[in-house]
Amino acid sequence: MLRAKVKFLGEYLANPGLIGAVAPSGSALASRMLDGISLTQAKTVVELGPGTGVFTREIMKRIPDSCRFLSIEKNPQFAQELQKSEGLTPLTEIIEGDAGDLGALLKERSLEKVDVVISGLPWAAFPGPLQGKVLSQVSERLSSNGYFVTFAYGGIHLLPKARAFRKELEKHFSKISKTKTVWRNLPPAFAYQCRK
Repeated sequence: MLRAKVKFLGEYLANPGLIGAVAPSGSALASRMLDGISLTQAKTVVELGPGTGVFTREIMKRIPDSCRFLSIEKNPQFAQELQKSEGLTPLTEIIEGDAGDLGALLKERSLEKVDVVISGLPWAAFPGPLQGKVLSQVSERLSSNGYFVTFAYGGIHLLPKARAFRKELEKHFSKISKTKTVWRNLPPAFAYQCRK
């Protein structure tokens, strides 16, 4: 675990705009993000920006073996590490790619709709147009009863860029709920659970 944190910090120092945090999210945040969302019935789940795989491991604990699980990571180092992960199901695919190409990546795999999209992307580091591009693709591909889940850091969510992101969420989703803050995370964070 320490090795993963050191590697994460190194990647952050090399690419702060791409990584967006100095430490990976913790398992308590991963658990909080997914609480209340039934993954046991999911047929297709997509993860955006898995990083070191904290959310990936929690997702794999909760999905059935029959679930198709795509994890899309732009950073080549993180993608390679994830491909070596233990416990990957036969229907798990780690894709070295860009979340901005979500629609095309799903189309290449003949996937029309997905049940759940879980994001570890550093939204506050993205320019507004890129946020809109990714969220549009998520919304278009989400099934009618599907969920989009992402997180924000406590306190930082009040800053202008983070407030602009919340408004962007409201453009694409009609129901947005906020979980309680996970104080054990570094920094403390909460999740947005969104539905169409």
